Amino acid sequence: MHCHNRLLFIGMILLACLPVPVASAVDPLWTVAATTSGELSAVVVSADGSTIIAGGDQLIALSRDGTKLWTGWSGSRLVISQDGKYILTARDQNARMISGTGTMLWDQWLEVPVTDMSMTPNASLILTGGANRLRLISPSGEGIRHNVTMPVMSHFRLFPDGEQMVITSTKGIHTSNLTFFSEWTDANVTQDLVEVAADGSSFVSVTNNRIRFYTRDGQLRWERALPGGNALGFAYSRDGSTIVVGRDDNTLSVLDRDGNLLWTAPAAYWVTSVAVSDDGNTIVAGSMDKTVSVYDRAGTKLGFATAKNQIKSGSVAVSGDGSVIAAVDESTVYGFSRSQFTQPVTPLMPTPSPAITTPALSTTPVTPVYTAFTTTATTPRAALPPAGPFGVLVLFLVWRSRKF
Repeated sequence: MHCHNRLLFIGMILLACLPVPVASAVDPLWTVAATTSGELSAVVVSADGSTIIAGGDQLIALSRDGTKLWTGWSGSRLVISQDGKYILTARDQNARMISGTGTMLWDQWLEVPVTDMSMTPNASLILTGGANRLRLISPSGEGIRHNVTMPVMSHFRLFPDGEQMVITSTKGIHTSNLTFFSEWTDANVTQDLVEVAADGSSFVSVTNNRIRFYTRDGQLRWERALPGGNALGFAYSRDGSTIVVGRDDNTLSVLDRDGNLLWTAPAAYWVTSVAVSDDGNTIVAGSMDKTVSVYDRAGTKLGFATAKNQIKSGSVAVSGDGSVIAAVDESTVYGFSRSQFTQPVTPLMPTPSPAITTPALSTTPVTPVYTAFTTTATTPRAALPPAGPFGVLVLFLVWRSRKF
């Protein structure tokens, strides 16, 4: 009996010492402060991660290792070409094209505030608009076509091949060719956010808590309402596999292309900004609680970082290959590597063993090209998971019952 009791007691100690995966706090690889008193409010990253543009009351161009390339101009809305050589930005009633080296290429006045912009991946065609006005612009800045008879628009996107566009408005959603002639319309309900898959085969709209998936020709494949709050941030992976929605009920929801809800993660406050890599395996969420969190597609929280100020709409971004992650708050740009966001194994009780470095979980290879782009040591900040103490309690009760 005494031997049995001793074994139970030893079992309790071993269980308490078992390593448990926990998400860790991550320090940025680098930070860059705004150079003027104006605020930052947006960030984009080129597909290969070579160029990061932070925007707002100023523009700051950075390399992936945080080296400042240039500053100047301004723009609260940003779109970047895949190769990072062209940056489309808007401020008030003006849309501007700026080269990757910081040269202003052209400036177009739209007569109304520019509320949205879209560009083909190679910057061969540009679409800008606001209120009921749309302007199609060539790479050289020449106006190709102008329409002032649209319903009051919410958002719009060019298809990657530059042959079609999708527009949401107070009147619904419709696709148009480049003459602005409507080819298909769904006028059943007001629609809002919209994104197009990289191959142009489908597009997804998100309005309040309702998500709709359409084929390119306008067939509604599925429609789903997520119980809870309304969408504040929305991203659609380029391969069409992953739909990410940040909401004002303090949740992050991820769905697959068939409308299946893969998982939902809680946040401490509104999830205002989201981004996803091309393959859907790196998901970034920014919240009003100043937190930037990173997940994989399976829903594992790989880590988080804390900014100085709130993370607002359009303020997180990830490169196409998932290797570079960027975020902005009102005063600072934060840069991370996907390889920083691992899930370390942390013992629940201190042991004399040396710390073990856990390799990155990323399924996307990250080539260490830049020697200055090194991983910063992380400090675990997660709460004690409930499984360990619960098991200890059960074993303790068994031990007590045996003893008495």
